[in-house]
Amino acid sequence: MAKLGAFYALCPLIDNKYILGVTEDLEKGFVIATLGKNIASRYKISDQKQVSCWRTKEKFSSAVIYDKALGKYGAVFNKSFIKMWESEESLDKLKKYKFNTPIHTIISKNGHSFLVFQNGAVMKLAEALDQRKSLNPKGLDIKEIDDIIYGEMHEDFYFGIIVKTGGNTLYWTRYAEGHTTKFNKIQLDRDLSLIGYAFHPVKNNMNVLILWSDGSIYSYNLQDSYMETPCIGELFTVIDSLSTKHSVSILSLDENYIAMYGANYNEEGAVLVIYNTQFKVTQSKQPFKLFTNNSEIWRVEENLMVPVGQNLAVIPFHLENEQLAALVGSHKIVQDKDSEVRIVQEVDVASWDTKYKMRDRQLPEDLKNQISELITCGLPESIILEETLPEIFKTHDTASLYLCIRHFSDIPEEYLAKILKYTLDLDANYFNEKKSEFVNLPEILQPLERVKILDNIFSRPFSEVLLLPFLRQQLSIGDVSLLLNYICLLWSDDQSTLPHLNSIETESKLLHWSCILIDSNYQKIILSNDKSIRECLGVLNRLIQDHLSCLGDLKVILPMLRNIKKTSQCTDANMLSLRYSVEQLSLY
Repeated sequence: MAKLGAFYALCPLIDNKYILGVTEDLEKGFVIATLGKNIASRYKISDQKQVSCWRTKEKFSSAVIYDKALGKYGAVFNKSFIKMWESEESLDKLKKYKFNTPIHTIISKNGHSFLVFQNGAVMKLAEALDQRKSLNPKGLDIKEIDDIIYGEMHEDFYFGIIVKTGGNTLYWTRYAEGHTTKFNKIQLDRDLSLIGYAFHPVKNNMNVLILWSDGSIYSYNLQDSYMETPCIGELFTVIDSLSTKHSVSILSLDENYIAMYGANYNEEGAVLVIYNTQFKVTQSKQPFKLFTNNSEIWRVEENLMVPVGQNLAVIPFHLENEQLAALVGSHKIVQDKDSEVRIVQEVDVASWDTKYKMRDRQLPEDLKNQISELITCGLPESIILEETLPEIFKTHDTASLYLCIRHFSDIPEEYLAKILKYTLDLDANYFNEKKSEFVNLPEILQPLERVKILDNIFSRPFSEVLLLPFLRQQLSIGDVSLLLNYICLLWSDDQSTLPHLNSIETESKLLHWSCILIDSNYQKIILSNDKSIRECLGVLNRLIQDHLSCLGDLKVILPMLRNIKKTSQCTDANMLSLRYSVEQLSLY
């Protein structure tokens, strides 16, 4: 199980666009934050106190790191030289270690420091400092490095160079036994935008995860790579908890978890997510009110750090080994069981050898084939809907839309709102001509097929928190008025029930939909002052009052019903609680 703790602010930021990085300090519980091009500070994480601060007139071009081998702090300045120091406060008069090749950055990983040059060459920091006068590192034929990713596995260090000029390209190399291997090239060719990337070790293989603008994450095994590879890997998973319209920072926590930081799926603020790569589920998330594009995520010990607004936020996290128990809700069996507790274990036996059968054979042949193909690929229903609904909307195939709603059980809230809006706006000529016999039904909701689609949408389960922003975005005040009128008609008719629901469940669903329609469009309703919607709200209020009145009557007779039930139980009991009994015996 993975869990994020409550976040808190470590320190204020000068500008979150200029923060150069956060690295580990010499002592545990301390961190080095390079807050800008002229300032870096050391902080104690537990009490958020500043321990020391360094200022410089010459600009930092990398984060300040601590090299355990040299026992010194260091950083790159102006991309041309390095300075190393111990306890000095002023950095302006320190010795400059100049290099013939421009320096891109310094990377520190688990006490090991590496120098990355502008041409992509990678060297140990201590070796580079010793050989700097004669050093002419051979690297890649590239003009500019857009980003760098790095990871560690079995004491080998992997470095990836992201180049976006002339197409997305990943160059990667491995540092092992004191030297780096030749660079391998992976051409990332898709008609989509590259959103995020990270190294992720799994067992004895290092993989690179690539996130695209359609929400799909592809995984590529670096062990199988050749010198130049055009493949983008295999589909690993699809995420829907973050918006892929903006960049997403990805960080590997261990072989079962990754952390992702980016804009929330509804683009209202930011969100930090811990994703379980073994079971392909989101296990913990932390939303934030503010998001800045191109924000990074750093790990220091068991803490994640992200820039949020004008502060550097610290989010503690905890990883456990028993991930499956948290996912399925099971627990270890307690040996000292209460004598009154009876454990009932009921399971459904699945026939795994039986081929999947589609629940509705009335789907059109082309649509059925497309859905079957997507199911074979192992995609969830939410992704299958994303693939099929746009084509249905484009062709105005209302019959297929109705069958899809009946066929799929897991319809995302975003598509519930889209289908609702589409059904209300679509011209009646695209529906079957058969009219609904519902009394007082507004003409705009005719014909019967439109009403059937609405009824099926109303009967679907949903999360109010997820659905509310989509309803606010999709529906107009006219749509809300029309839907509330229809809900009032359904509620007032005792014979009307939603598909697969009884009368009590139907009333509960209609009440739930009434609340969320009003909540999502509250401002529009207040500002419109529309007469028709005021009348509709009055009718809805009377229906609710009648409902509450019935509940009040039931509350009055409840003690009587309990009494009757109790008396019946006593009469039917095998042993009557009497102190004596009278029996008549016939002697003659």
